[in-house]
Amino acid sequence: MKFYFIPTVALILLSGCTDVKQIGKVNMISNRNVDPKQDYELLINYAGGSKKELKNSKAVTLEGAIDATVRKVPGGEFLTNTKIYMIKGKYIAVEGDVFGIKANTSYRGFKIGDKVTWKEKGLKNTVKSTTGFVTGIITSLKDDKICLVKNNAGETIEKKYDDISKAL
Repeated sequence: MKFYFIPTVALILLSGCTDVKQIGKVNMISNRNVDPKQDYELLINYAGGSKKELKNSKAVTLEGAIDATVRKVPGGEFLTNTKIYMIKGKYIAVEGDVFGIKANTSYRGFKIGDKVTWKEKGLKNTVKSTTGFVTGIITSLKDDKICLVKNNAGETIEKKYDDISKAL
C-alpha cells in the first residue's frame, strides 16, 4: 500500500503546480471583421508562445487575450493555429500565428520609412548634431514597444516608441 501511495501523492502534487494549462485549439480567431477579399500576410509565427509572453498577454476574457496578442504585432488582424491557455485558473491567454496587412502598416503613428529623431547622451560628434538629437529612419516595427531605426552612422538600433518623435 505504501508503495502506491507515495508516487500517487507526488504525481498529484506535481500536476497541481502547473499554472499554465492549454484548454483548447482553434483554426482561426478574431475580434475584428475579416474581409475575405483582402490579401492578408503572415506577420509572425507563434506570437505569445513562451510562458513569459503568455503571462504578459493574459486577460480575464477571451476577447481581451486575443486583443493583447494581436495588438503586439503592428498590422495584426487575426490569429490562426491558435492555442488557448488558462493561467492560474482565472486568466486566459492565446498563442498563434498573427496575420494582417503588411503594406502601410503603422503603429502609434509610426510606419516604416518615417524619419524620426531622439535625444542621445554620450555619442560621438560625428553621429549627433550640435543640439544632442539624433535622426534616423524606421526600418522595422518590431512589436508594440520597440522599432528598429537606422541612425545617421548607418547602424540599426532598437528604439522605444516613447523615446522617438517624427522629424520634419
